[in-house]
Amino acid sequence: MNSSPSPTTIFSRPPRILWAAPISLMDTTSGAAITVREILRQLARRGIELSVLGATVYDMPHGITHLGLDLATVDPNVTKINVEDSPLVHELIRTASTKRNAMTAEEESIWLSQYHEKLKSFQPDMVCFYGGLLLENMVANEARHLGIPCVAYIGNGNYTGERWYRDVSLILTDSQATARFYKETQNLDMVPIGKFIDPATVLAEQHSRETLLFINPSLQKGAAIVAALAILLATRRPDIRFEVVQSRGDWNAIVQVVSTQLGFPPQPLENVTLTPNTRDMRPVYSRARLLLAPSLWWESGPRVTVEAMMNGIPAIVTKRGGNPEWVKDAGLLLELNDELYEPPYNKIPNTDFIIQVIDRIIELYDDENCYQTLATKAKQVGIEYFGSKNIENLLSHLQPLLAQRAGDSLTER
Repeated sequence: MNSSPSPTTIFSRPPRILWAAPISLMDTTSGAAITVREILRQLARRGIELSVLGATVYDMPHGITHLGLDLATVDPNVTKINVEDSPLVHELIRTASTKRNAMTAEEESIWLSQYHEKLKSFQPDMVCFYGGLLLENMVANEARHLGIPCVAYIGNGNYTGERWYRDVSLILTDSQATARFYKETQNLDMVPIGKFIDPATVLAEQHSRETLLFINPSLQKGAAIVAALAILLATRRPDIRFEVVQSRGDWNAIVQVVSTQLGFPPQPLENVTLTPNTRDMRPVYSRARLLLAPSLWWESGPRVTVEAMMNGIPAIVTKRGGNPEWVKDAGLLLELNDELYEPPYNKIPNTDFIIQVIDRIIELYDDENCYQTLATKAKQVGIEYFGSKNIENLLSHLQPLLAQRAGDSLTER
């Protein structure tokens, strides 16, 4: 039984939420976009009417692959593209570049004009967004001007200053760790709502448990550390294979630099398989024995860690940010020296430390009982992410704001 009433029980009509942010929620390279998209999908299934306004802006250019279209083939005079994503429809303002910082003043003006029109036509009871640049600040400012509650979603530790939250009624985040981080550093109160993941999209039917899986080979994600592990394992245990999913970063360039640091000749690693960015991670998870996620920047809560737990895949992560919260005792927590957490994140631990990690990896390949014990723990941790508790928790915080029925006041204007 639901612990909170359906949103429709406090309305004579469906409550309306407008998501408005330039960065597209159909970005396959952005964990935050994937999370918010699933949140909106779950809210829609609870009877809330949703509208989504974005732009053709992505973390990485190939993130656009989710659209299933080639923008180069679209009439250049078309400024708005509607993309069906049942139960959502994404209205995307077309931009010349996929980079957020490359949006022109004209494109931002077109986007803001469309936002104003959407406020009038959709008459939302709540506006939600993420991002902290000028245009995103205008989203909250315009909503507040009209008396509409505005909710911000924060999925990283990069927000600074006061302007971005000045007009916000509620700030949501995914992990307890990030909520504590902002409370300690900026005295901000945030509501942690956990991860939102559709099990059907990530759970593999079968598991061969062969590979060491690493996703997003960028320096901030710990690619230099993973490269060091791959280089040393290539000589000691070439049978242990890595799979690197290239959502972002340049794996081969990082391997060359790390090889030089370790005194090895720079050359491609035969124990590494490179997999292109993919919408369907189930085949990737079906091959994984362990997940490597040694993030060096503040990771609020990487989706890949949660998805690994849901698949019963133990993880090797850094003891920082939200990772310990998601992994619990179903993996190996790496305690690194402070200088490794500093940009540009290109330092690696000393060789003795790397060898200790390699010893643990080899144990989890050679000792099946040891591995199965950890994999069982991972599955138990992953079970916690199923069910409806996260959406129920979210609704309990949204309902007081939705109950204000701000959309009705817009009708009267």
